[in-house]
Amino acid sequence: MSTLILHLPAGPAGEYAYALSSDGLRADRHGHAAAGLLPDPGRTGQTVAVVPHQALSWHLVSLPHGVPTGSRRGHVRLRAVLDGLLEERLLDDPSQLHLALQPQARAGEPCWVAACDKAWLHAHLQALESAGRPVGRIVPECPPQSTPQLWAVGTPESAWLLATGLSTAPQGMDSLACLPLRTDSADPSMLAALLQALPPDAPIQADPALARAAEALQRPVSLLTDAQRGLAARAQNWDLAQFDLDLGGGSRTRRRMLDGWQSFLRAPQWKAARWGAALALLAQVVGLNAWAWTENRAIAAKQVQVRSTLATSFPRVPVIVDAPVQMQREVATLRQSAGALTQGDLEPLLAAASRALPAGQLPQAMDYQDRQLRLKGVSLEAEALEQAQQHLAASGLRLQRDGADLLLAQEARP
Repeated sequence: MSTLILHLPAGPAGEYAYALSSDGLRADRHGHAAAGLLPDPGRTGQTVAVVPHQALSWHLVSLPHGVPTGSRRGHVRLRAVLDGLLEERLLDDPSQLHLALQPQARAGEPCWVAACDKAWLHAHLQALESAGRPVGRIVPECPPQSTPQLWAVGTPESAWLLATGLSTAPQGMDSLACLPLRTDSADPSMLAALLQALPPDAPIQADPALARAAEALQRPVSLLTDAQRGLAARAQNWDLAQFDLDLGGGSRTRRRMLDGWQSFLRAPQWKAARWGAALALLAQVVGLNAWAWTENRAIAAKQVQVRSTLATSFPRVPVIVDAPVQMQREVATLRQSAGALTQGDLEPLLAAASRALPAGQLPQAMDYQDRQLRLKGVSLEAEALEQAQQHLAASGLRLQRDGADLLLAQEARP
């Protein structure tokens, strides 16, 4: 399953930085293109939109007890609760913003809420929808994390330093911080306090265009292109497609199943499990084939033995087609020649019918032909017929309906 990862520009719809990946780990193609010229991820593929950091604001809230967080039916109530909690923190009216909760948010516990301009987000989604690239998932570029992370993002003219997972939050900062990266725009004391709150060996993941500005902070620098940053954002379990943008439980479940399957097939940490599953499957196939070969040999040996018995006992049989049936016929012929009755003769069939039929059920007429006894005028309910069939089957006889009649004959035994 291919994945098309798009970076939404902070302004109106225009060109999108994209990366097309077949395994979710590395980009097969990347570049910039208008919505109508973006590559197609395929029918089973997925389009992921990455929201830039400057388009999002983050708010730490504590949901009241009793608020439903995992049910789609409670979305209206949950949205109303978030509007009330954030009303005094937001600069815009909450109805003009799109809100999204962090994954696995629970009532009564602190959780992050992402907010962005609803009209801006809807405009991009509609433009992509019109171009035949509907978005199946929306992820933030740099979400809050528990592990220390530093990003240098933006352009040389507008560079920003993002930090999360702070060990000790500086005064005026939360555990998620964003400061200008350029020395002529940043407050040196704030930058110093931010860097002191992070481990000294935590590298700065910087865009190649911001490498020099990041190196000025005297920290290890790891270059991260747009494609790599998009793949890293996709790997997070965030999904901002909530509330009015919720794709529904079924679509979300299918998407998670496809992502999990793709991760199992491609991710390095699942390599040992993949080898184990392949070896188990191979052993299963080899075992089944060996068992089938053994059973086929046993069946073939029994067939040869039956044919040999028939040829030895009845040498006058010219051609052996169905050894069990032919042997049954030859034995019946011998019994008839000796004057003995067989199950297919009239007398045994009449006796068996009298024992199996319910009391009071007498045939109006009978016809014996080709070693079959036809009983006419006998009307049996389904349950009574089934009981009679079970009784006669124990004696090697078969009773079945033939139109309005019942037909009784000897069962051909294999």
